[in-house]
Parts: sequence; C-alpha cells; structure tokens
Amino acid sequence: MNGLKVLISPLSWGFGHAGRMIPLAMELERRGCEIVFAADEPLAEMIARELPGVRMVEIPGLRIRYSRFLPQYLSIFLQLPVIVASAVREHAVLRRLAEDLGPAVIISDNRFGFYHKKIFSVYVTHQVRIAFPGFLRFLEPLASWIHRRIIERYDLCLVPDYRGSENLSGRLSHGIRLPANVAFIGPLSRFGLTGHEPFPPCRAKSKPSPDDSEEPGTTLIQPYACLILSGPEPQRSLLLRKISGSLREFPLAVLSATSVSMPLPSGRAVTFITGADTATMRQFICGASLIIARAGYTSVMELVSLGRGAVLIPTPGQTEQEYLGRYLDGRYGFITMKQNRLERLASIILPEHKKE
Repeated sequence: MNGLKVLISPLSWGFGHAGRMIPLAMELERRGCEIVFAADEPLAEMIARELPGVRMVEIPGLRIRYSRFLPQYLSIFLQLPVIVASAVREHAVLRRLAEDLGPAVIISDNRFGFYHKKIFSVYVTHQVRIAFPGFLRFLEPLASWIHRRIIERYDLCLVPDYRGSENLSGRLSHGIRLPANVAFIGPLSRFGLTGHEPFPPCRAKSKPSPDDSEEPGTTLIQPYACLILSGPEPQRSLLLRKISGSLREFPLAVLSATSVSMPLPSGRAVTFITGADTATMRQFICGASLIIARAGYTSVMELVSLGRGAVLIPTPGQTEQEYLGRYLDGRYGFITMKQNRLERLASIILPEHKKE
C-alpha cells in the first residue's frame, strides 16, 4: 500500500464521525498510505491536533439546526431538503477534488454523496438501519431501502462493530438484510492507537495533572466525575447545567471539543478541558470514578476500548441515541438515564466519595 493516496471525509454532524476516522487514518498511514482529509473548519482543527502534518482540504459541511422545543427527529425531518442538497453538493465537490488530488481510494463517513464511479469508494456507517421513534417504526423499511441504495453506490461499506450477537450497535446494523458490500471491522477508537502504538485499556486509575486544566491554578480533587460533553446546542449546555446541579457535592472534570458560553458553577471544583488531545482525554477518563457521556456511537466505542463503563444520557429526541441507550443499558458497564431524570445520579457516586 506504499504511496497509495487515500481521501477521507467525515460527516460534519458533530465531532464523532471525525473522531472515528482518526484511528483509521493512523492505521492506513502505518501501512504506507498518503492521507488527505476533506472536512469543514471545526473538524479540520480537531483532525490537525490529532494528526499533525496531515494534508487538509477544507470543504463545506452539513449544517443541521437543532430545536429547543421540537423533538430532534422532527427537526431533522423538516430539514431533509437541506440534507439532500448537501449530498448533491458534496458529490460535485468530490468530482473537483478527484481531478485535483487524484486519490486511489475515497473513504466517506456517512457522507451520502461522497463517492466516485471511477475511484474505489468506501462508505463507513454504524447504522445500516435508520432508527425511527416507535410510532413511526413503520417507516423504517422505506428508510432502510433508501439507505441500501446509497450504500450500493459504494464499492465497500465498513461497519465499525462486531458481527455476532455481542455487538455495540444492536438492531442498527444487525438483524437486517445487509447489502452484499458490507464488512464488519470491529469498533474504531482513538484510544486504540497513539503514535502508532497500542493504548491498553484502563487498569489503575491515573491522576491527571492540574496543568491539564483550562483555568490556571485549578486543582482537580480526587476522586472526581468526568463528563464527556458533546452534541448540539442547546442540549449541550442543558446537560452541563443538569450534571453540575446533580453533582454539586462532587468534583467534576468536563472534556469538551469546544468551549461553552454558559458560566461554570462557582464555589466548587470544576476542571474544564477544551480540545484535549487523545492522551489527555485518556488520562482524565481512566482516572475518573464516574464517567458521564451522551449515547453517541463514537463515545461508546472509545469507552469500550478503554474497558470503561459510563452513565449514558441520550440527547432527548435523537432517536439513534435513545435506542443505543436502551440497548446498552446494563451491557459493557453502561447505565442509561434520561436527561430529565438525573436525581439518582449522585447516589451512584456519593457513597463511594464518602468512603474516601
């Protein structure tokens, strides 16, 4: 594979899609490939932190607006014309990139239009079946049929999960007739590789340095809870506010790809880490007594790769996360809670805290 040029483009729908393309890019680099990433500006910054020196090409991303009032599945449904237009636009963008860059392989993480008839094209997804809320479940066969037609435009479809009954995605990619070009490759995690060396699962709890804090002089008290803050606004800030209120008696470390606009609680130990690299994230996650995260699939894969369970809090109205929360509840050390029912969150950790 020496010298093979690979063009990778993750969906710009949060940072999770880019996060799981990083270990794939690292493995391809290890095998001698030349990697080029095509992404919008926020994702490009994240990728550049993890893969210094990698070639970046900035392209437009999909901009989905989330509602403070409507269920997220309804908000997304109303923006279907935007999603279709984005797929058409990215297909045109790819044709220009193919002429300029001449890649031998194209890898699209859930970008519907990022394929080329004359270049080997790979599609990455963890949900061959598009999940719908219960009362709209009758629409799933139609949505799955449309998704199959998209997948079949690609030469290969990679599912980052295990094939058998012990898996992370459940009915999203299992118990359904799969296109002939689908292959299961196992979970993808940034913690699986760092500098091309394996990252072992967490064993002993490490203690992050106070220097990792965004605020100078802030000391992270042991033990502590770690919140992996992700997802769209306004739900992102709502989650931070609720977690801060539920764990007001307990030190909290917050890992976030971007800064937040809301003021952080005063009078307590809060360490806010923005744009942490993989090593810093691993250190804080492994050192935590309790981990809290959205039920995003990339977060699930990364936690499983470290052998850590967590409290999963699905983004309200985001059907995929709500399904993953139900499916993973009680598996792999995960407990699922609803965002509006976090009263018992403190009871999970405070008894242990009082023993210290």
